[in-house]
Amino acid sequence: MLAIVLTATCSGSYGGEQATQAPSSHVTTSSASISPTTGTPSGLACRLPVDSPTTSPSDPPGGWITFPGGDFARDPASLPGRLSAHVPSYDRPFSRWVPVEYQNVAPDGASYILHNDVSLPNNDFYLVDVKTGTRKFALSGNGPPQAQASWTVIEYAQEGVYLWSTGIATVPGLWLLDLTTGTVRLVDGSHYWAAVADGAAWALEPPFGGIADTYRLYRLDLRSGAVTTWYEGSTPMRLLAPTPDGDVLVSYGDYGSGRLELVPSPNQLLPLDVPSDFPQIYEAFLAEPGVWLPFPLNGLALYERGHGVRIMTQSVSVFSVAGGCL
Repeated sequence: MLAIVLTATCSGSYGGEQATQAPSSHVTTSSASISPTTGTPSGLACRLPVDSPTTSPSDPPGGWITFPGGDFARDPASLPGRLSAHVPSYDRPFSRWVPVEYQNVAPDGASYILHNDVSLPNNDFYLVDVKTGTRKFALSGNGPPQAQASWTVIEYAQEGVYLWSTGIATVPGLWLLDLTTGTVRLVDGSHYWAAVADGAAWALEPPFGGIADTYRLYRLDLRSGAVTTWYEGSTPMRLLAPTPDGDVLVSYGDYGSGRLELVPSPNQLLPLDVPSDFPQIYEAFLAEPGVWLPFPLNGLALYERGHGVRIMTQSVSVFSVAGGCL
């Protein structure tokens, strides 16, 4: 068995934890872990756009958490154009809110993909110009033949829009919509590729939070098409998000467990220290300067390489992160 000990240091108010056992013969668990800190990381002074639950349709869904301090204020500019099936995000290049999630927005901010909206015929995909609001048909919403109407946007990248299949009827695969030709090609059909970042796609089996005897994490190299197994074991795992460093963050352990692990390379797990009352994380957002972790009720944490997991605020209910910290 290949054994690599990963070390990391970080000052914090909680001590390090050590893994007690390896989850399977295929996986090495590091004896080192990264300690969390409560409060704002040194040097982080910015505003983070977020979506927060509202009690009225007339309330702005988006707003800003300001660091240091962690105070939240709603932004009225996030209300216009609000959609029933989407939450807004902040379009940084154009300094404005747009009515869809940031993974639907082009890297240059000039356009976004609109899908799954009552104003669209047949659940089709449309390309929307941010400046003018002009909509242009991009793709039929039928999805692959085996699972009609199941395509969902994963990431709007430079090379096109990555899609996967979700819903009642689904099939494994990763598809790429070429917006210049309006064609879709199957990139890989072996797994449910749920995340795309930095030239790689990630999949977990079983997908969609399923329960199984064995859990497997896969990485797809988008250049070569090579698929590699990064984890195989019996301990439950949930895929959270890729990190800016090319590895992937997962929640790890039985239902209700607040354990977080970093998978930095195949067959390696690096435990991340969190407080004993840290909640189980179900969703994470890759956005400047790291990976943001909303708590199920009130609060927000941040994972950064070299800093570990830090509690940023415990007074704001965050539905989703709407872009990077500005």
